[in-house]
Amino acid sequence: MKKKFLFGTLLFCCIGFAQVKSATSSGSKVVKFGLKAGINSARLTDFENAGYTLTSRIGFNIGGYLNVNLNDKFVFQPELLYTTQGIVQNQVVSGTNIEITYKLDYIAVPLMIKFYPTPKFNIEFGPQLAFIVNKEFQGKGNGQTVNFEMDSFFQQNNIRLKTNTLDFALNLGLGYEIAKGLNLNGRYSIGTTKVFEGADNVDSNGNQSSVRNMVLSFGLGYTFK
Repeated sequence: MKKKFLFGTLLFCCIGFAQVKSATSSGSKVVKFGLKAGINSARLTDFENAGYTLTSRIGFNIGGYLNVNLNDKFVFQPELLYTTQGIVQNQVVSGTNIEITYKLDYIAVPLMIKFYPTPKFNIEFGPQLAFIVNKEFQGKGNGQTVNFEMDSFFQQNNIRLKTNTLDFALNLGLGYEIAKGLNLNGRYSIGTTKVFEGADNVDSNGNQSSVRNMVLSFGLGYTFK
């Protein structure tokens, strides 16, 4: 499944950048550059809730994009983003509230196709390939904060798990062109890759666990004319 998704993403990328080349050499099409930033509300799916509560990790995304007009209705938009993801776990231990944040931060490359049913409103979809750049647990309790690198923590505690370096996702979203290059966007990113791999990647019943990234984001962009 991972190889098929990677092949599909690479094919989508090749087709998209072929359109970029065509757009660069054609006076009827326009390539523009933009910057964007937004807020993430991130969670992990298939995450067991055994005596603790789970809340979204509120983070951010920031980066840039190319805006390639393919025709009057369609735009190809490859992006390069830094995005913070994960989840927050809260549990009371001996009367003390313990908060553990799963920090999963990525360099993401969304390859979006935007459809404009009206000149200002768009619907977007496309695959995303991401490379993990930070993976740690942050624990807070009793006025103290500690941080552990995930894979080192697993190894030191004889937990047979490893964090995946790559993450694949499918993105769906909506956008609105405000004025003078300014735009609003909302996007839902559905992870298709397991965040953790290994023999201990099971739930309390011994069933294979499938923890995946899910991110809802809202942001503001500016396309330079």
